[in-house]
Amino acid sequence: MEIYEPLNQSLKHVGSLMDAAETHGILCGLLCVSQSASENIWIKHVLGETAIEDGLAFKCQQQLQLVKNYTIEQLESPNYEFMPLLPDDEISLLERTQALGGWCEGFLFGFSLTKNELDDLSDNTKDFIDDIISVSHIAPTEDNEENEENYMQVVEYIKVGVISCYDSK
Repeated sequence: MEIYEPLNQSLKHVGSLMDAAETHGILCGLLCVSQSASENIWIKHVLGETAIEDGLAFKCQQQLQLVKNYTIEQLESPNYEFMPLLPDDEISLLERTQALGGWCEGFLFGFSLTKNELDDLSDNTKDFIDDIISVSHIAPTEDNEENEENYMQVVEYIKVGVISCYDSK
């Protein structure tokens, strides 16, 4: 199911400063801390306070709600179906790498919105957060087979890490 590009276009349409990857990262960070985190916190940070009251943002809000529901379904799936929301493989590796860095920045932001203390986290979660910090600084790379493989491995690591983080909250 194609989610990334329609959500990205909708976010641009309402003037959001975030793309779909960063938006999804924030959601995942929030969900990894608390599933009961207020949806309004997420939407407020994605769309801004004025956009929430703007009638043009209604469609975008509906899409965001669908993305949230879909993400929770993925995270709770016994088949480990969760995937970070990133551009399709047909998009250049450069753009996908930039989106991955943005997703990680969003995750860290969302995680920090409701989690102020890292002391009560498991060592595995702390290590994962450190790794997400490193990936958030990822530099775009040229398209080649080795870089493509490295990208896929990092995405798979993030997928597993988010599922583990979500399950351990």
